Amino acid sequence: MGARQVRGPARWLFAGGAATLAASAVWAVWAVHRDGMQPQDVAGVLGLPLGVFGLLVGSAISLSALRLQRASDGLSVVLDRLAGSVEDVEVAERTHMLGTGAHLIDLHVDVEPRGGGAAPQGRQRLSDVARWYCDAPDRLVVTGSPGAGKTVLAVHLVVRLLEARADGSPVPVRLSIRDLPPVGGRRWWGLRRARGGLEQWLVSSLVKSYDVDEAAAAELVARRLVLPVLDGLDEMDAEGNSERAEEALSELNGYQGLGGSAPLVLTCREERYAELADQQAWLREATLLRIAGVDADQAGAYVRLRSDGRASPLDAVAHVMQGSAAGPVAGLLSSPFYLGLAFAVYGESAGSRRPLADFRTEEELREYLLARCVPTATAAANAAVRQARVSIAGAGTVWSRQREYEAGAAHRWLRGMSEPEGGVASVGDVVGRGLTLVLSVVMGLVTVASVLLVVPDALAEHFPETWWEHRDGVETSWFVAGLGALTSGVGWMGVLCDREPSRLAEWARQRPARVGERMAGAARRACRTGYKALLPSVAATLGASFAYGDWYGNVPGWGWYVLGLAGGVAVPVAFALDEDFVAHTDRRELKGCALAPALGCSVGLVVARVDSLTASFVGGSATVGIGMLLRRAGVARGYSLVGGVVTCAYAMDPSPLGPQGRFPSGLLVGFGAAYVLGCFLLGSDRAEHTRDMAERGCQRIVWLLPLGSFVVAMLAGLAAATQLGFAGVVFVALAFATLRLIGPAIYALLTLTAHLLGRTPLTPDAFLAWAYHAGLLRIVGGAYQFRHSELQEWLGRNPRPPNPVPLNR
Repeated sequence: MGARQVRGPARWLFAGGAATLAASAVWAVWAVHRDGMQPQDVAGVLGLPLGVFGLLVGSAISLSALRLQRASDGLSVVLDRLAGSVEDVEVAERTHMLGTGAHLIDLHVDVEPRGGGAAPQGRQRLSDVARWYCDAPDRLVVTGSPGAGKTVLAVHLVVRLLEARADGSPVPVRLSIRDLPPVGGRRWWGLRRARGGLEQWLVSSLVKSYDVDEAAAAELVARRLVLPVLDGLDEMDAEGNSERAEEALSELNGYQGLGGSAPLVLTCREERYAELADQQAWLREATLLRIAGVDADQAGAYVRLRSDGRASPLDAVAHVMQGSAAGPVAGLLSSPFYLGLAFAVYGESAGSRRPLADFRTEEELREYLLARCVPTATAAANAAVRQARVSIAGAGTVWSRQREYEAGAAHRWLRGMSEPEGGVASVGDVVGRGLTLVLSVVMGLVTVASVLLVVPDALAEHFPETWWEHRDGVETSWFVAGLGALTSGVGWMGVLCDREPSRLAEWARQRPARVGERMAGAARRACRTGYKALLPSVAATLGASFAYGDWYGNVPGWGWYVLGLAGGVAVPVAFALDEDFVAHTDRRELKGCALAPALGCSVGLVVARVDSLTASFVGGSATVGIGMLLRRAGVARGYSLVGGVVTCAYAMDPSPLGPQGRFPSGLLVGFGAAYVLGCFLLGSDRAEHTRDMAERGCQRIVWLLPLGSFVVAMLAGLAAATQLGFAGVVFVALAFATLRLIGPAIYALLTLTAHLLGRTPLTPDAFLAWAYHAGLLRIVGGAYQFRHSELQEWLGRNPRPPNPVPLNR
């Protein structure tokens, strides 16, 4: 998949051949010197390694050529598979936005080509733009008023580009540019290092949204075989701020290809883009499109097309728009979004609907239409579900996999699952961070306690009786396991609140995966989770058993100290590379990284005066409580909380930090070093770069990682046996495995809690897929978003659904 991968086998084979030749030469010289070989035999001895060396070099060249050919063929396969995945999503998205038949309103657009560009200038239609842009894709900026159809045009361009795409040509991928992470960042030693934020983000988006292999995704982006279609530049910053948008435009201007500026499409509200242009920030060498509103003729043509030429209550729209160009109907329905919404609300018969001519202001008409958006979409979706159940042809559609929902419940759930940025909130945010923390911690403590009350007694009879001991007492083992459960609960809270709600359900796609593929995927995920949970526990238990060998007592104290030092660094680093989190996001939270351990030390010193297990547990809980208060105040994060808990535990039972303290001292010093390094290297503006550098290093030794993880866990268990005993290590290993496996149970508990609070359905994934097909949500970059920002704002202003309105069937 690249030059580095192709050169790898040749380099290693060449190195092996050179090493063979050098070893043979040394042995020959030594043999001659020892009179074990005659000089005339030296040539024969050297001839064999030279022949082997030539054979290895030839094999390396042939292998490199073969790998290069396979890489090229594999890249074409990945590119075609990506095109198919994008087509599945975007064709369905166009259907949801435009209705069955893809009735695109052929709006007028004003085209302003870049200097020397081939795009025709002046007023055109969307169909003209799609034609000449697909012939020669370049840089394009689409602007317009809210609801003017910028996203619809972006989706339409993606579908048309896929339709006209030749083999080996770039694949358009639509993403939400507001998800682009910040670029740059001052590193802790004061040097400024630029990062390829845009390209790294494109790679991660392909991996996350379309399941592309990371190496293949990097190759596609590097070769400019991905045409980014970036939606929503105006959504990157709050009102009155433009920092992120300016940085994004700077990144896009630096996105270059062999022919200069690489092709891409960018959408933004017209007023916002004009403000950025006034600040000397715009997309260079890009053709600018300004989408005009819907006029009377276009509105009439759209209504006739949607009505299949039959009479419709909206036939009067064109006459109203022609007769009062400044009236409320003409003003609001000039937006394609509201025109489509009006057609959906009024349907084929006005019935009990209020006549359009009765509205006096645009705001009155807007509120009327938005209030009926969810009920109308719900009725249409439920009708499609019922039709699919009784229709033979409908059995193969997406509606056959859906269920019916009530409009009032859909209103409450959509409001409860919305987030300020326009997306769908995570289950942790829906429930609330405080309640999520309580439920996660309680779930962890209860599950660990249940396992430790049953499983250790069942395992004890399978080990020698002399091994089964708690060297510091069973209370200490319980305390360590409980402290781990407490910390893990806090970690699960952060994961469930910060990550996206879920992966897109299979039934949200136009062509879902087969049952066998879904079962295979579930089996792979289960095996991967079990591997991460059980392998370290088994390795630690195995290592603890070594402590009962004869050689154990001969290990010097400094050896245990070095082992603890390595473990204290290795375990946090491995967790940081495996989990996606940051230590701090701003200067206040950076100060919290120092404040939380100081407060934890103070609490530990106070508790140390009361020598009891209860006081120790209360002290740890108090540290967690203080940390959560700091987190709520915006001073600290979960990363600081872990540092505070560890500092509190050390202050309650201090020990020397030198080698005389053996394993515990080394473990504490190693953790402290990892904590300090994390504060410097895992800030919000450096975490992605740090992980990227670490992953590049791990790729070179990826084959050693499973063995290294097993050895590290085994050595940790061996060292921990000196403090806790074999039974204590078994306790901690069981608690660790349990805490890694209870993620789905915590998610299910939070989902049930959110449902009981009336904020989500019992099966949120199925509801989100239904809302997507009903036209209430859309998919951008593999994530759900609300169909229109004004619909989400209306839901926020109206916590209760409107009074039921009779719907015409």
